[in-house]
Amino acid sequence: MLRTSVSAKRTSRAVVCILLLLLPVTVWTVTEFWRDTRLVDIAQDGRNKLELYRSNLQGALKEHEYLPITLASDKRILDLATVDDPVNAAQVNLYLEKLAADSGASDIYFMNRNGTTVAASNWNSDASFIGRNFSFRPYFQQARRGETGHYFAFGITSNVPGYYISHPVRPDGATFDGAMVVKTHLDRLLERWTKGGESVLVTDENGVVIISSRPEWRFHTITDLPARERPQIIASRKYGDSPLDMMPVTDGEWPTSDAADNGDDSDDLGVLTLSDIADENSDSIPTENADNDTSSTDPSNSKLGKTTYLATSSTLPQQGWRMFLLTDKAILDQSVISAGVMAGAAHIILTGLVFIILQRRRTMLEQLEIRDWSQRELERQVRLRTTDLMSTNLRLAQEIKERARTEDALRSAQTELVQTSKLAALGQMSAGIAHEINQPLTAIRSYAENALKFIERGNEDTANRNLRRISELTDRMGRITGNLKTFARRPEQENQRVDVAEQMQKAIDLMLETGRSDVANIVVHHTADLKPVIAEPNQLIQVFINILGNAADACAGKDDPKIDVNIAQGDDRLLVTIKDNGHGILPDNLPKLFDPFFTTKPFGDGLGLGLSICYGIIRSFGGTIRAKNRPNGGAAFTIELRYHPGSDPGNKDGDGHGNNHATHNRAPDTQIDSPPISQET
Repeated sequence: MLRTSVSAKRTSRAVVCILLLLLPVTVWTVTEFWRDTRLVDIAQDGRNKLELYRSNLQGALKEHEYLPITLASDKRILDLATVDDPVNAAQVNLYLEKLAADSGASDIYFMNRNGTTVAASNWNSDASFIGRNFSFRPYFQQARRGETGHYFAFGITSNVPGYYISHPVRPDGATFDGAMVVKTHLDRLLERWTKGGESVLVTDENGVVIISSRPEWRFHTITDLPARERPQIIASRKYGDSPLDMMPVTDGEWPTSDAADNGDDSDDLGVLTLSDIADENSDSIPTENADNDTSSTDPSNSKLGKTTYLATSSTLPQQGWRMFLLTDKAILDQSVISAGVMAGAAHIILTGLVFIILQRRRTMLEQLEIRDWSQRELERQVRLRTTDLMSTNLRLAQEIKERARTEDALRSAQTELVQTSKLAALGQMSAGIAHEINQPLTAIRSYAENALKFIERGNEDTANRNLRRISELTDRMGRITGNLKTFARRPEQENQRVDVAEQMQKAIDLMLETGRSDVANIVVHHTADLKPVIAEPNQLIQVFINILGNAADACAGKDDPKIDVNIAQGDDRLLVTIKDNGHGILPDNLPKLFDPFFTTKPFGDGLGLGLSICYGIIRSFGGTIRAKNRPNGGAAFTIELRYHPGSDPGNKDGDGHGNNHATHNRAPDTQIDSPPISQET
């Protein structure tokens, strides 16, 4: 082995060993740095979430705060506070009952100056407050002092927790004559917090958890109640029959400062370990029909599982409450482990890269050493292979030229393809405009010519009606140009409640009034109580005109041309069937009948866009359109349209053929033998 190769090999081994020894240092450094970074992020995220939860809670608490203040100045309440009139009390009971139902409050009641309930929204229930004295409640004492009272506690009568808001009633503006109280439940707030999946709890001034996204934590204490005060607190029934057991903290302690008070973000977090309370799925919130079962809070029933949390806290000064957000520490641990694994992997990859570089250096040195003694051999080999290399170079040059020509041809083809696509799109839009505007233009011309004749005759009313119809048709042309992609992807349209029979009559009238003399012998069948459908009126008329026009073209040349229109109510769709006795549709053409630019008409008579556009319009309504040949000759097009959600059930006595009724002043089964000539035609 060469001497240079041996020296390079020893150097590479030493460098790799040093890098491997530094692997634990790298992992430890990265994990500690990442832990500190994540702690700052979790603390910041906790502060932001706590602010949202606090705003959410304060909004729920203030939802009904206006009620006692407003009711305290209500004349009915002021009269009842002045004179205890049973008749007035009965009227106030009904008023408070309706107000509680409308506002969503749990209970609304009025107490006189002695604290006895005189009127209440629950006057008609078994747990009525009327006649009960709640003067010992703090919210009454606060109202007596002239303050707006705020108090959370279990109801003495209902044994249901709630938030009480009170306000003094002063008929003369000075003398205290009672208090107006509103009790509200926080069930919807608790439901939203529970669905949020985060661990949030709120403690009151006694350190008792009164609100929590984890139901099993409610009415536990985060600190041990003083032995002197504990019997008084339990006897007050502020927390119902709850034993007020402590939260099962096995390690750590609750944070005592607000999240925004500390300068260091990581100091905002408290670390504590909680044992999981048994029977997590049981509802620990007492209700009016719940038994006073406290076994779920017994520490002896706790599960063996434990969870370590990072706790962030905040204060609600007005109520004297504290709010805590608990983040599972496993999230931090998993993130730190992942960072350590990634750091170790990166370190190993770096070590491998260094090893590869050293190996390449060693190889390069070996090549330099052998270059001298191999120079002459290489020169000989070069001379022997010169001829082969020259021929190879010529062949490669030819291949390069051929590849360049191929690339030029490919670029040219791509350019032509893009240009062709542009021209196709432009042609499709132009064809769509020409096809859709042709009918309104024909109608406008007819109305304009007739209007001139009526003006000459002095028939200004009829001329004005023709001019208004010209204005309507120009509006329709504007809408047509705005819907160039009817059979492709289109913008959302404003569908509405539409009477199909009325739109069908408008389509028939429009075809007759625009001089379509070959549209004859049209018979319309439908019942008088058709349910409305979801559609856009102008586009639905457009569909009917296209299909009726195709039916008239198919009947051209027949001795007895006839078009039958049947509008019937299905179970969940309205069915519109248009049948003719024409030449029918070739079986091979049925699958591609609704394809764009497909037409069976002679060149120049049609663009093949009518049925494709109809198909796109009906699909945009949520309906379907299909075609088939009739057994006795001719074709039948069936359109299914969705009923409007607010429509009343229709009459389903027949299939639409037996019970024919007049629609829009047209007799039943009216047969149109020739275009009617009116003053506006």
